[in-house]
Amino acid sequence: MNKEKDFIILSSFVAIGVIVLGIVVSFINTMLILPIAILGVILFILLLLQVYPKVNHITENIEKIVFFITLLFIISSLIFLYKPV
Repeated sequence: MNKEKDFIILSSFVAIGVIVLGIVVSFINTMLILPIAILGVILFILLLLQVYPKVNHITENIEKIVFFITLLFIISSLIFLYKPV
């Protein structure tokens, strides 16, 4: 059980990093990256809910869906930001 809590804490740090990086990049470069920061907040909340056994299964499924949506946003924002002129 302690290993799972450690993994949740480390994953939460990754989600916080996504939030901070998304906000910094969206203010410096463009607002196109802002949805990534919003999805990072959602992932962070879902990771914190992993501690409770009753909502563990539900949040894992939602977390997978949000992860793939975040991945699609990252790919599309990189394509829009760095397309050749």
